[in-house]
Amino acid sequence: MSDLPETFDEVFLVSERSEWLRRAFPPLLDADLPPEVEPFSFVPMSGLEEIASAVRPGPGGRLVDVACGRGGPGMWVARRVGATLCGVDGSPVAVASASRRRDAFGLGSTARFVVGDLADTGLDKGMADAVMCVDAFQFTEDRDRAARELRRVLRPGGRLVLTCWEARTPGDVDVAERFATLRCDQVLRDAGFTDVDVAERPAWEQRRQAVYEAALDAGPSDDPGLTLMQAEARTALAGMPSVRRVLVTATNPTRTDGS
Repeated sequence: MSDLPETFDEVFLVSERSEWLRRAFPPLLDADLPPEVEPFSFVPMSGLEEIASAVRPGPGGRLVDVACGRGGPGMWVARRVGATLCGVDGSPVAVASASRRRDAFGLGSTARFVVGDLADTGLDKGMADAVMCVDAFQFTEDRDRAARELRRVLRPGGRLVLTCWEARTPGDVDVAERFATLRCDQVLRDAGFTDVDVAERPAWEQRRQAVYEAALDAGPSDDPGLTLMQAEARTALAGMPSVRRVLVTATNPTRTDGS
């Protein structure tokens, strides 16, 4: 495993160099995905459409994509709903890549990308009409702080949509800790969100399994993206029955006490 990336900067550099991730991965995940999305997450086309429907920022509204990576899903959603976009990621490599890709979505100056942490975005309080976070919330070291930060940047009444995984049985010792100890409904409610809904999406997980199996079937390769996916598959496939794929929505409530 010593040849695998150790930081997200390295992961995103692999993504940029990998012909397999650019050409083979998207149609394996979902043949309907527009090519400019260049996904690195496991959200199919139906998932992007659900996110776009759920965020509801309105035309000209402000959408924030936290842990945006190279920006494809967030830019697709912003284009679909007619929102301006601010993407935030902890990797300068990802932020630079996302900035270069704006024109592929026809967004230009209506999209910007900045370096920031999921738990400390650096954005102004209440600046967002909607916040999305795709397949990243489980990686934050302080979920409570991250949830409070997501709420902080949302205006009152604003919507949060995130995707991730949870253990089917809380505390399952056979599941990676980042999944075993995560309960999105609890952490978001503790942060003050309301209307929290956690919906399982088993069809998305079936697509992830198909990607992993195809990667392993491809055999040894010099492509760094395929090598990365194969290593992930060997670890993840055995644990997939013990985790559930979820789409989470929540609202930052309108407060009358000035907070």
